[in-house]
Amino acid sequence: MDIFTLRDRMARMIAHKGEPAPADTANVKDAAVLIVDDSRTIVRALQLMLERAGYLTFTAFDGAQAVALARKHKPDAILMDIVMPVMNGFEATRQLTNDSTTAAIPVIVVSGSEQPADRAWGMRLGAKGFLAKPINKDELLLRVRSVIAVARRAQDAERQRAVLSAGTLSR
Repeated sequence: MDIFTLRDRMARMIAHKGEPAPADTANVKDAAVLIVDDSRTIVRALQLMLERAGYLTFTAFDGAQAVALARKHKPDAILMDIVMPVMNGFEATRQLTNDSTTAAIPVIVVSGSEQPADRAWGMRLGAKGFLAKPINKDELLLRVRSVIAVARRAQDAERQRAVLSAGTLSR
């Protein structure tokens, strides 16, 4: 059993026992983050920062691998480099945000360039944030925590709408 299946089972067990899920959106450290970069050094540095903060991490080294892993594992957030072989980060972000199975996963573009055009293009493709290399640990953790919290609030609201719709339909 992989870590993602285990995490999902634990969440269902808690919900099944009637215990509410933690409402504190700042407590998102049980989240899984997909790190996408073709530099193993940068991947390892990001892994260390996130894992020391309590996040689960897994990695991809190009955009195509990232899209496949995101579809399979549904991480809570994705850190996406731009310049990579096989498929660049812009194209991977476009595919992820246009796919209904991965569209809700927040993507944070990570770039060695602070060009306004890179930032704007990433956001236009659906990214929820932008970080420039070298990565500041505090900024990284703040950005990851905030995009996950926003995504979880949106998922909770969607579930509530679905429950209300189901209740209305059954009457």
